[in-house]
Amino acid sequence: MEFSELIKKRRACHHFVPNQVIPDEDLKKMVEETRLTPSGYNAQPWEFIIIREKKNIEKVGEIAFKQPHVSSASALIVVLGDMNIGRNVDSLLQDWVKHGYCTEEEIPVYKNSIAKVRSPEKRRQMALRNAMLACMTLIYSAENMGYATCPIMGFSQWKLEEALNIPEDRAIALLLAIGTEEKGKENERLPRKDTQDMIYWEKM
Repeated sequence: MEFSELIKKRRACHHFVPNQVIPDEDLKKMVEETRLTPSGYNAQPWEFIIIREKKNIEKVGEIAFKQPHVSSASALIVVLGDMNIGRNVDSLLQDWVKHGYCTEEEIPVYKNSIAKVRSPEKRRQMALRNAMLACMTLIYSAENMGYATCPIMGFSQWKLEEALNIPEDRAIALLLAIGTEEKGKENERLPRKDTQDMIYWEKM
């Protein structure tokens, strides 16, 4: 699908066809395409929890304040940002050397930049900024494959962390509901701001 068409077609879906199954290979392909998302230092600090079993989808639906489009989704993906961006710094920098992005002699300088000590808030911000880039890629990948999605912002974070055994050094960036849209049930798309109301040239 041409990208401009894809952008216009994508909508948050609140009515999924019930009891449909998304093949594992399709879910893997979404993540495979999402791997190409840009990230700071090419650290790729994101991970994905894919939830397919109906009982687990319904459990997360309860945590998401019983929103029906969560419980009726065919699959849910929880996108996580890794707050330890320097976790794999040595292998990361070896890739830099291998592909000509730095020399062996420069490794200590870059290693210090990537793995330096940061405040918990700074580490969380970096994780979420990177992971949100991956979220948008994931949404467009699913749309391009013919699936509808709905980004879910409303859920109890601590309950979801507990239910899915998410460690403390991961930040939840997004809960994404995926399925097939039940045609004819969505309201008309809400209006967007005019472009001229969003742009500031050079400065505000």
